[in-house]
Amino acid sequence: EMSRVLLLLCGLGASARPPLTSLKPVSHGSSSRCASAVGIIGKGLSSSHMGSRLRAVQKQPGATPLQRNMKTWAFSGSGFPSNYNDVVRRASGAVRQMIEDGKQLIEIEFPVTGLAAVPGDGEGAGEMTLSAQYTREILIAMESMNRRTRVFFPDEQEAKRQTKLFKDVNNIKIDFLTRPSPLGDLGLDPFKVEMRDRIKDDDELFVIAYPSFNPNEMIAVRELADQDDMRRPIIVINGELDRIRSGYYPAFFYPRLQGAMKGFLENFDQALYIHNFKGTRGGALLRTYPGEYQVFRRDGNKMRVCWVGAREGGGAAPWM
Repeated sequence: EMSRVLLLLCGLGASARPPLTSLKPVSHGSSSRCASAVGIIGKGLSSSHMGSRLRAVQKQPGATPLQRNMKTWAFSGSGFPSNYNDVVRRASGAVRQMIEDGKQLIEIEFPVTGLAAVPGDGEGAGEMTLSAQYTREILIAMESMNRRTRVFFPDEQEAKRQTKLFKDVNNIKIDFLTRPSPLGDLGLDPFKVEMRDRIKDDDELFVIAYPSFNPNEMIAVRELADQDDMRRPIIVINGELDRIRSGYYPAFFYPRLQGAMKGFLENFDQALYIHNFKGTRGGALLRTYPGEYQVFRRDGNKMRVCWVGAREGGGAAPWM
């Protein structure tokens, strides 16, 4: 499995295994572990392109080949985020660029209980509260875009709970994706309001806040995208979409979710994406649009790049 090879070459260990499936090895002529990892590139990233990047690292004076390849190095001009202010700044700036580039489906994913954490490290309600706070900060950072934004929370109760937190954010309207009911889980809710009837003509941007608790939430996001004739940008913040990508929800038990995500999830492009891998030799996968994907290895308190790559067309993540 290529993802296992990549992680072992980066020194992250076998316990950390992201769904990196569309990668291929490229000959690079170096024997160090990290240089080998750099030689594994995503679809569409030419060996000459990667070679020029690798040569730039190797030209650093006074370093051995291993040191040159393991040095903390920001290929895309941005190393690993140093704090949450950096996360908010990168996410809001990337969204601005993506909207200018005409992207419609945008994903922001990062851990909220610590930059080395993974979803589930904190208590569920606590993580939702933190996600709401960071969503607010991202929206404030985006205010200069001056776009009328409808913010969808997972359900009606959560929308009411967070209304006070967002009262000082300009140009937003609070809404919700679902009104949970037993029939809703079966797709038979007689009180359901179609998403096309929830949105207004003057809405310019949709932000989906942490739709990760109930599968029906992402089904509603798909309906929003399908029913919006104007194809306005949709930003999903901390939706834990990797759980769907990785098969956490088997099609046998969640046929509606899997059906809704088919032909949809792979069209998301990542504005800011942080996926941490735990273990004695942990690390992280990072992408900040429009930069490349970077695998980092944790070395004490430092994060060291050991793989950089992209996907054909500069689109979604390399496991798509």
